[in-house]
Amino acid sequence: MTSSDIDQLRRYTLAKQEIATLVRSVKQFLQAQQQTEKAEQCQEILVNLAEDRFNLTVVGQFKRGKSSLMNAIIGRDLLPTGLLPLTSAITTLCYGPVERVVLRRKGWGLQPEVPLSELPDYVTERGNPGNEKGLLEARVELPVPFLRRGLHFVDTPGVGSAQVENTQTTYEFLPQADAVIFVTSVEAPLSEAEQNFLRDVRHYVRKLFVVVNKTDLLAAGERHEVLGYVQAGIERTLGAGEVRLYPASARQALAAKLAGDPAGLEASGLSRLEDDLAAFLAAERGQVFLASVVDRVLRLTAGVTALESLRSDLATVCSRLISGDLSIQIALTPEFLASNGAGATGPATLVSPEDSAGSEVHLSLTSATCPLCAALGQALQAYFVDLQYNLVVSQDTRQSLAQQHGLCCQHTWHFQGLASPQGISEGYVPLMAGALAALRPLEQQKSTQAAQQLDALLATPETCPACRLLVEVIKVQIDALLSLLTSAGGRERYTRGRGLCLPHLRAVLSADLPDELAAFLVQRQVQRIEEISEDMRSYTLKREALRRGLHNRDEENAWRRALVQLVGERAANVAWKTSVREATDER
Repeated sequence: MTSSDIDQLRRYTLAKQEIATLVRSVKQFLQAQQQTEKAEQCQEILVNLAEDRFNLTVVGQFKRGKSSLMNAIIGRDLLPTGLLPLTSAITTLCYGPVERVVLRRKGWGLQPEVPLSELPDYVTERGNPGNEKGLLEARVELPVPFLRRGLHFVDTPGVGSAQVENTQTTYEFLPQADAVIFVTSVEAPLSEAEQNFLRDVRHYVRKLFVVVNKTDLLAAGERHEVLGYVQAGIERTLGAGEVRLYPASARQALAAKLAGDPAGLEASGLSRLEDDLAAFLAAERGQVFLASVVDRVLRLTAGVTALESLRSDLATVCSRLISGDLSIQIALTPEFLASNGAGATGPATLVSPEDSAGSEVHLSLTSATCPLCAALGQALQAYFVDLQYNLVVSQDTRQSLAQQHGLCCQHTWHFQGLASPQGISEGYVPLMAGALAALRPLEQQKSTQAAQQLDALLATPETCPACRLLVEVIKVQIDALLSLLTSAGGRERYTRGRGLCLPHLRAVLSADLPDELAAFLVQRQVQRIEEISEDMRSYTLKREALRRGLHNRDEENAWRRALVQLVGERAANVAWKTSVREATDER
């Protein structure tokens, strides 16, 4: 693969991810508006994007040789053909390392697997009359190179037959088609019903191949006349020069492939269609696929007033995609973000530390740990829960976190312990984009200059929103603690508790307390450290004497209480010099 190919693939991947973000936002909006069915269709679009599934769909009137054409293209007499029309089910050929048939049926969560030899029992009128077996799709997996890279080669039931459900099934699948091979035949070339159907097909897809099948039935003098008639009909229906015509004999092509007859294959006319299909799949598939996805979103959101601005942007993107431009730049408006459901259950933007410092954070003097550590841990936990949710639902939150260069190292890994891989993968994309934008100009700079430039990219306790939250919380909680300690009841409650850790004791004492209160806090700290030391020595002695059953709870957890006393709780940790200085200097 050349560097140009790699760059093209990268641009396609980025464009696909940007469109997926937009589809996800539309889905959340529709869910908030109680439009469940449309939200589910958005979810199906997201699945197709994740799978990179491209539906190359074969359609046409019944008995035009659609299944025969597909057999000829893959070089296998695989799909059943015959006098009876196929049943009202979709048959999909896709890549798989081994041959197998997987059935998707109405109301079935499981997808049973059947041998390839049993396929006619589910997709023909003889084997499954009226689709009495409730088949939604028969997925045939084959190790065929043509089907690689997410290509799904889809056979639809013929329209216009006596089986009304066949036509209905085909029309229901059309919105999922990314490109279409429309098959007519020389037996009844491009009838009025076919022209009407062709208009409907064009409404859903931008890339269309028209095949005139069964050309082997024509006499030499009839070929030019029939093809001219079909070409004129297509131009009347769709416009001059829009679609190229492919005359072919699927029956002759399959026989030539099975016999290893290159001359016969060339005479069948299929080679030209295969060459153009291969070129399309190599060069245009990506942008056509993405344009098809955008078209589906536009159809889903038609008439939704709140999305008109987004729809206008999407229509512009679609036109650019068709022209080969994979740059996707759509900024969701504040009005859309405010109405997409995020605001109903959580803040739409990253809450500032100053705004959230005192909200629902309670100081407990009877806590099992340092009361200030407990308050900080409570605030940090609530902050991370909100952050995890908002990174998924709010573009503003993602951008805000990126502008602050993310969390510091310690709080990044603390957040990782709470967040899901999906939340981090989605929420940190702008942060990674910012890192790339900052790094690329440094390629030609000297190392010392590059290092200085990187300083501005790295999170510090001063820029980390979690660190700044803890600084603000400790200010509020020190004030609350000193207020409680002014009363005899408050001091009694403090005495019954675990007391402060040494870092937080220093922060409180730095507030220039009255001598009596400072002495009370220091004396209480001395007493607590003495008790912990006694418990630790007792625990060690009983372990050495093999008297583990004599341990009490205080002795068993004395080691942990000692660590908390010395450095504070891990969940409440922050750059203490910075936090203590800011907490006390502003008093």
